[in-house]
Amino acid sequence: MAETGISPANAALIQAYLDIVATDDYKHFGALLTDDCTFSLMPIGYTFRGLQEVMAFVETAGNQRRHDNQSKVVITNQFTDGEQLCVEYEHSLIIKGLHVQSKIDGYCLVLHFRDGKFDAIREYINPSRLPWVFYTVVILRIFPLIARAKVQRQERQVALHRRCA
Repeated sequence: MAETGISPANAALIQAYLDIVATDDYKHFGALLTDDCTFSLMPIGYTFRGLQEVMAFVETAGNQRRHDNQSKVVITNQFTDGEQLCVEYEHSLIIKGLHVQSKIDGYCLVLHFRDGKFDAIREYINPSRLPWVFYTVVILRIFPLIARAKVQRQERQVALHRRCA
């Protein structure tokens, strides 16, 4: 990885992120984020705001790959200027019901550092195969709805717990 003027805290943050990607387990990704973080899906112009909403999205999107060992994220390039980390990656998409497996490339994450955590993430997605361009846009439009429903469910559970306590 090319590094320019990176602080020890940001170097540790990058390594923690790479460890999460390597294990494909995003449940601890929230520990790397600020409370006011944002995650923008650039292809659809949607931004998840705040730790709870971002994690609802990350866990939903990340868990979609859990059905097969071949569908892990593969980082193809990464570099930093000390203020941001850019990660290019690909992964295999598997749709069991249709018996479809295909590598989707053209992913790029730009993660901004603040105080030893990520405070803003932008994801650019540009698959090289035309059918996956359409599929990606459709699926991406569903994720905000799923994440919003997860956050609302969590808020109801917290409210119920407070009433019972």
